[in-house]
Amino acid sequence: MALGRNHVVLAKALEALKAITDRHKTSVIESEELRRAYRESLVANGFLEPIVRGWLAVSKPGAQPRVQTMWGSVYWEFIARYLHKRFGQNYWLDATASLRIHAENRKVPDQVVICTPSKMNDRVELPHGSSIYIYGAPQPILPTAIVVKDNLRMLSPETTIAMLPVSAWSTDPTDALSVLGSIKPDATLLRAILADGKTVRAGAIAGALRQIGRSEHAEEIIRGVQDAGHDIREQAPLDSATGKIDPDKTPKPAAARIELLWAKLRSQVSEEFSLAPQKIHDVNSYLAEIDERYVSDAYNSLSIEGYQVSAELIERVKAGNWQPETDPKDFDLQNVLAARGYWLAFSEVKQDVERILKNEAVAPLLWKRHQEWYKAMFRPFVNAKIMEEYQLTGYRGSPVYLFGSKHVPYSPDAVTDGMEALFKCLGRETDPRVKAILAPFLFTYVHPYMDGNGRNGRFLMNALLAEGGFPWTVIPYNRRHEYMACLEQASSKEDIRPLAKFIAELVVSPPPPRPGK
Repeated sequence: MALGRNHVVLAKALEALKAITDRHKTSVIESEELRRAYRESLVANGFLEPIVRGWLAVSKPGAQPRVQTMWGSVYWEFIARYLHKRFGQNYWLDATASLRIHAENRKVPDQVVICTPSKMNDRVELPHGSSIYIYGAPQPILPTAIVVKDNLRMLSPETTIAMLPVSAWSTDPTDALSVLGSIKPDATLLRAILADGKTVRAGAIAGALRQIGRSEHAEEIIRGVQDAGHDIREQAPLDSATGKIDPDKTPKPAAARIELLWAKLRSQVSEEFSLAPQKIHDVNSYLAEIDERYVSDAYNSLSIEGYQVSAELIERVKAGNWQPETDPKDFDLQNVLAARGYWLAFSEVKQDVERILKNEAVAPLLWKRHQEWYKAMFRPFVNAKIMEEYQLTGYRGSPVYLFGSKHVPYSPDAVTDGMEALFKCLGRETDPRVKAILAPFLFTYVHPYMDGNGRNGRFLMNALLAEGGFPWTVIPYNRRHEYMACLEQASSKEDIRPLAKFIAELVVSPPPPRPGK
């Protein structure tokens, strides 16, 4: 049967769209790249969404609209293509915007400031109240001042720090220290400071270096500025609650950010999670109690992630009694595979909990084992040919975005640095309560996998709660919105107190009843 005319147009439009996305490796499209009939067909059928006049985002029919619910998933890609189209090589992100990208902070800003060597000033309104402000500014003096990252032209890390407004040290301390701590202590930073010529900023940089334990480097900055004939007045721009970086190391920004967040947030956890740790003497009884809570845990954890599973299905999958040949309900493959994977991963985690209760060091154990949990969780998907074997190895190689969240997880090339820093912090921490809140939160903050991060994060939480002698804790599906709001507050506002309070309340509450009871 011949396709109707509308279907023919859509088919041709999809071919044209694929050619564009393959050529540019992008999901942001200029309107002029497609014929009008193709654009209209793709928008009408949900394959494209408008961003602003002249620009569209590739979408997926039936899925939640990206621009409306996941603006962060397309924001920086749109900024890069829009600026390249409009200015070519004649622009750069200002110091504040450059700081965010270098610090692996991909949250959508209310406004991003773009500098150009022209004398024009302009403002471009974007979705969700965000905007671009285009500022006419002189070209940076140093030829090394501009670098390209993620197809965006921005200031180099050293020039970013040199040109950073003094106010940013108090408004964005985690970002500022993540970048400052990653800069090698050589003359590059001093050259950038002298090129900028703003000695007030130099005083703040010297003060920040001294505050993080790099007094020798602070003195080098002061001497260098004075030798160049400038006055400099050192000031301490960092709040006392700001985290610290090892003064003898220059970690990459992704790692530095995790270390800073751990140092900053640990006191917040202590404020809200006041339950006293205890020693588990009867290991077998503790493990038996975990088994009792399995069905409730699996049902609630899988439901939080959007799977539709029942207690009956969980029990049958656990026992290996999945029978699609005789039970039509068992044809719901995605839910069945998720339930089976959860059981396999849970079994791995339970073994590791036993090792923890027998005093095995948690950081090296969980560093080695957390990827085994992930492999177990998605092994059924590989066996069913839905995933490839290689996808179970290592961390994700593609960007990932979160519905309804301002937080944008780490870029793929920063994930390993972030995860290594997380487990280093875990190894240094002595308070099991801090471990049980911060490690799973930062795990989901980095988001090392394309899928399964929430489930693995909750497994990590319970393994660390066990170290403190606390019971296996189930996060109820009917409190999902409260749970997600707590995670958002921690991710976007660096305030983990609501999450710590939420988990502490659940630890002492009776677990949710088994579904169906």
